[in-house]
Amino acid sequence: MVKKQHNYTLDQVHAKLVLRSWWASFVVLPLANRLVVLICNHTELTPNQITTISCFFRFISALSFLTGNRSGLILGAIFYYLGYLIDCIDGPVARLKGKTSNFGRYFDHMSDLIGDILILSALAFGQGVLATFMVVAMIFMHIAESYISYLVNLSFGVVKVSENSPDYSKKYYFLRGFQRYREFFFRRNFKSFLSFPDYEALTLFLFPLLGFPLVGLKIGFCLLLITTFYTIFSSFISIHTGERRFP
Repeated sequence: MVKKQHNYTLDQVHAKLVLRSWWASFVVLPLANRLVVLICNHTELTPNQITTISCFFRFISALSFLTGNRSGLILGAIFYYLGYLIDCIDGPVARLKGKTSNFGRYFDHMSDLIGDILILSALAFGQGVLATFMVVAMIFMHIAESYISYLVNLSFGVVKVSENSPDYSKKYYFLRGFQRYREFFFRRNFKSFLSFPDYEALTLFLFPLLGFPLVGLKIGFCLLLITTFYTIFSSFISIHTGERRFP
């Protein structure tokens, strides 16, 4: 049997991208999108196999951060980047090749949640701050934001906005302004605010790479708190306006 040849292009990959985070757009996607084309055209890797590879890199990142020393921080940051890079590939490959599935979406969602918590915990443990209120609160916010996002996305396929449904963005001037603000970014396929990948880029990549992991954790706590509240508020607006995108 002759192997079927594919000729996917970068334009096709760009057309399949969902809302992009700022960190991913400028530092990850330029390489990730080219890898998507390469994988789709020259391999038979499935989206779930790609997600599994991402999990492996995340696990190595966590093991490296556990050491707490300078070399461990550098390796942990590098493997975190590789894990996130691969994580940006499985979704576009699935959509491009028509291999999306409920299991794949849930597997990707759970691997992100568990992998990120594992890396954060390992980094905190290596620096001797795992049992602090700050880190415990960060882990809780990871879980809370993850399932808020998952449940809101799930509700988009169930909850229908009717003419009688309250559209709070029409009732209150401030919310109308907020909706226009979001739409400005949505039209450009960008997330309207900092998201988890942006906070993690600082906390799990940049500051460990520079040798200041504790500073990164403190800044990350503040960013995570703001990002979580923004996600909750933006999700509320999306549910009541019919806009099926957030944050």
